[in-house]
Amino acid sequence: MSRRSGGRFHVEPLLAVVLWGGIYPGARLALREISVVDFTFLRLVLATAVLAAICLPRRRSVPPGLRQPILLAGIAQAAFQILLVGGLRWTTAGQSAILLAASPLLTAAWLALRGGEALDGRRWTGLAAGIAGVAFLVKGAAGALDAPRMLGDLLALGAAAAWSWYSFAVSPVVAAAGTWQATGWAMGIAMLLFAPLALSDVARHPWGAVSWPAWAGLVYGGTAGMVVAMALWGRSLHRFGQRQTMVYVYLEPVSAVVIAAIVLGESLSPLQAAGALLTLAGVWLASDPAGAVTEA
Repeated sequence: MSRRSGGRFHVEPLLAVVLWGGIYPGARLALREISVVDFTFLRLVLATAVLAAICLPRRRSVPPGLRQPILLAGIAQAAFQILLVGGLRWTTAGQSAILLAASPLLTAAWLALRGGEALDGRRWTGLAAGIAGVAFLVKGAAGALDAPRMLGDLLALGAAAAWSWYSFAVSPVVAAAGTWQATGWAMGIAMLLFAPLALSDVARHPWGAVSWPAWAGLVYGGTAGMVVAMALWGRSLHRFGQRQTMVYVYLEPVSAVVIAAIVLGESLSPLQAAGALLTLAGVWLASDPAGAVTEA
């Protein structure tokens, strides 16, 4: 139950989605000088270290019954991270954020296919609008037959699917241990999965030649853009309740597009803008605002 429900504007969730939106252009800056695997691994190292520090005062051992769910959540988180960062390497920040916002559409479709949740007319309309919006986005980006851009879009859609998978996988862990502990365990496992792939390359990389914008994009993506945003989001959920907080979810891709335009000079074509509007409208119609989740 919300402790305070009055008012129409709340700073905490708005700042959280702005911080999340900044991850996309920040990562694009870093990926100009750092490889996808190295960036993914180091981002996980930073996030895991910060989450470990937060959870240290209430650190607990892993219950035997949670070991398999935690492992699955870690694998899903690793898949999400590499697909997200890989997508950002080849497509724009705004395009990636909008496609990732389609994750609730994929979740709703998966539940419907499994027969676990019946979709009413509103949600079917949302799915149709969202699919059309994604098609417009990809077509608008591929107007010049840009194969790398199309690959980036496909990876971003893969990241949306992986985030849906992660949401299902981590749910029992969150219920048993809380959000911070569950996220820390999943991030730690994902980091360990990437370590064999990244450590040798990280050791050989000429880090002294990496520019400060690339460093800033990396550090921001693993700390303020992730952990601080999570803290603000959690505080908002506690103070204002789920329904008043979750409406801000739909501003995350908007903030990513605006920040990318300022920092990177990116822009959307008219067809992409129409696709973005359709996608966000579809997400709003097909998902339950009280149950939406977000992370980058």
